[in-house]
Amino acid sequence: MGRAGLKKSEVNQWLADFLKRLRKGFGKRLIFVAHQGSWARGEATPESDIDTLVILDRIDSHTLDVFRGIISSMPKAKNRASGMLLSVPELRVWPRFDLIQFFYGCKTLYGNLDGIIQKPTTADLIESIRVIASVNLHYARHYLLYPHKLSKVVHNLQYPFKTCFYALQVWILLKANKYVEKKGEILKTLKGADDKRVVLVARDWKKLEADRTKRPLWYINLLERWSRNMLLRLKTYGGYGEHKRR
Repeated sequence: MGRAGLKKSEVNQWLADFLKRLRKGFGKRLIFVAHQGSWARGEATPESDIDTLVILDRIDSHTLDVFRGIISSMPKAKNRASGMLLSVPELRVWPRFDLIQFFYGCKTLYGNLDGIIQKPTTADLIESIRVIASVNLHYARHYLLYPHKLSKVVHNLQYPFKTCFYALQVWILLKANKYVEKKGEILKTLKGADDKRVVLVARDWKKLEADRTKRPLWYINLLERWSRNMLLRLKTYGGYGEHKRR
């Protein structure tokens, strides 16, 4: 199965085969398996990975060897497999703001996390946006202020722009109590011009390669401006004080 022309049915078969191998390899130690990412959202491109979340009762060096063997046995694993492997003890102490992915846009394939983690609070959602905006602001300002070949480093910003989309999903969840799953849907909801621009850049990243090389400063300035303004929006958001007190 190559990436070009990959069908949803092929992805579903890949996931079913992966789950079968996980259950055989770990038995009752397997706690939870889920599918996330662009294939789960229904907006995958030929370049999209198949992203999974796998939770085991515990993890040691042997566990990692077994999991690595399972991944290596999967068709085209080098080109398609991605995701996260955690143990229950690790998950219990994982940053709460990063647990949003387990509750929104995540398609459960096996098990559940009842009694292990709790749904993120308003403060957790705010923290998630704050972390994304602050990290992206650091990236953008570093490129803007210090000597770099901008036409080269601008191509390193795919993930920061993708996380802008994630932050905006959480922002709408905060403001409207609604989770908007797809980029096309969120573009219809957003009002701010820069909010729309960062989502379009995330959506059309591959198509924009030549334009990024031609005018890298536009993209870096956009990321800097969006990140700065998102942090300021959080400061005026009603729940920010609650977040600071916790």
